[in-house]
Amino acid sequence: MKSLFITAALLTVPATCLAERFVADAEPDTAPVAGPARQADQPDMLRFSNNDTLHGNFLSFGKDGTMLWKNPEVKEPIHFSTQKIHRIILNHGQGHQSTGQSSTVTLVNGDVIPGSITSANQKSVILKTDHLGTITLPRDTVSRIAPTPFGGKLLYYGPLNTNGWKTMLPPETKKTDEKAEEKKPLVKIEDQQEDQQEDQEEDEAQEEKDTNADWKHIASAWYSGTDKNRYLTRMDALPDKCRLAFKLGWRGSLYCNIAIHADFDPPVNKGKENVKGQRNIQGNMASTVGHAYVVSLSTHSSSLYACSFDKDGNPTSTRIDADGNHVSLGLSGKEEADFEFRIDRPNKQLLLYLNGNFKTKWDLGDDYAGTGNHLSFRNLRYSNAELRISDIIISRWNGLKDSAQSMQTPDRDVILLTNGVDRFSGKLNHILDGKVSFRGSYNNDLSIPVDEVQEIHLASNNLRKMPEDADDKSTYFYIHPYGRISGIPSPGDINSTKLNSNLLGELSLNTRYVNIIDFSHQNSLLDLWDDNF
Repeated sequence: MKSLFITAALLTVPATCLAERFVADAEPDTAPVAGPARQADQPDMLRFSNNDTLHGNFLSFGKDGTMLWKNPEVKEPIHFSTQKIHRIILNHGQGHQSTGQSSTVTLVNGDVIPGSITSANQKSVILKTDHLGTITLPRDTVSRIAPTPFGGKLLYYGPLNTNGWKTMLPPETKKTDEKAEEKKPLVKIEDQQEDQQEDQEEDEAQEEKDTNADWKHIASAWYSGTDKNRYLTRMDALPDKCRLAFKLGWRGSLYCNIAIHADFDPPVNKGKENVKGQRNIQGNMASTVGHAYVVSLSTHSSSLYACSFDKDGNPTSTRIDADGNHVSLGLSGKEEADFEFRIDRPNKQLLLYLNGNFKTKWDLGDDYAGTGNHLSFRNLRYSNAELRISDIIISRWNGLKDSAQSMQTPDRDVILLTNGVDRFSGKLNHILDGKVSFRGSYNNDLSIPVDEVQEIHLASNNLRKMPEDADDKSTYFYIHPYGRISGIPSPGDINSTKLNSNLLGELSLNTRYVNIIDFSHQNSLLDLWDDNF
């Protein structure tokens, strides 16, 4: 059974991406307790089964399968039957609060609960959570315990907000603006005031015109604008050795560039870029991102270019051959894919993974072109194609090409360590006082610090069996920024819901942490491309 990982942008992501760590020294997007800085609350949206929508505020669940809704045009709350409701989207898909814990527990029904693991033994797992309080989970309901879900130290997960991101234009655009400014004649003070007023009006008109030109941050994802020359950048994002993973969605054909280890410090020059070994698909990327490696992605293939400058300061982009030369991606007919780059500046290597599978390795030669630590995305916008970037993960990497893959077995528990290599099968005795007690298959007892354990898969024969043909009448509550809990809701108050889980019994759910309430069990997209969003 696949687990679900939830962001406001997507409703399904592979289970390997579940619940990445929130660490104290990470960027503001990953604050450990208070969560990311939030924008002002926005109206909730109610979508009915016939796709009609209504904006307002979700209040609570009522009696006999109803929910209470507040619309600003109506004085009293409105009661709706939940049988006619498809989904409720809270605070524009952002929820009103974010959970801050770093670990997760996955249940046999696919629910994923983020929290802090207090203890575990042969009977139960105790989990402290923001949205459910401290709960005791029967051990036979737990399929996976993940103290450190991603494995290595998480440097960034998002975009939960716009912190640390900005957009850039090529230097040619800036030079044109500067020259126009220099040519302005000297004017009198009274005329200058009139000019300032006119400039302000022009700026406001231009700003309105540019609304669709720039990148937009909507519901934990970035959407490319209509201007193909704008670069979405994150400064000081990439250490020397790291993993960079993200999900790309596109409408039309996929053509985009990703700049890795860019310095954004191109030398001043008057020449045009000298592009070697390729058609001019890179345009002026080097003259904007400076010294960098640029990966070009399309639905058909991937290519890598070293961006540098000649002795006269003219930008160059030289193609680097991969193992096997041609890197086929085979994404024709698709609209979404998971990409991962493993970046190794000390050993001058770059590895590409697509949808969890290794695709190729580039050996970068003696001179490493990328002299910075910055990251940049650009949508080349061929045939007006649109691009969405979400689930961006940057973490430390141990340098191994492939890490051991944990799996569930019938008779043994399996534990995978954060080093990505060591894996043991046997029996989980308990988790207590920050230690995992594990008895190996050869009667060897192990005591492992819990922060060195990536995940523990519990033996499938010891798990509670879920009826395959049962009609699941549960409502799915998705937690911001990750997680899911399901059950039958009953009357609560404005910030909480009584929830009857078929595995855990009665729970009290703080709905401030919920971003989606789903009655349909349909894992469709929830994003800017949804016309009814």
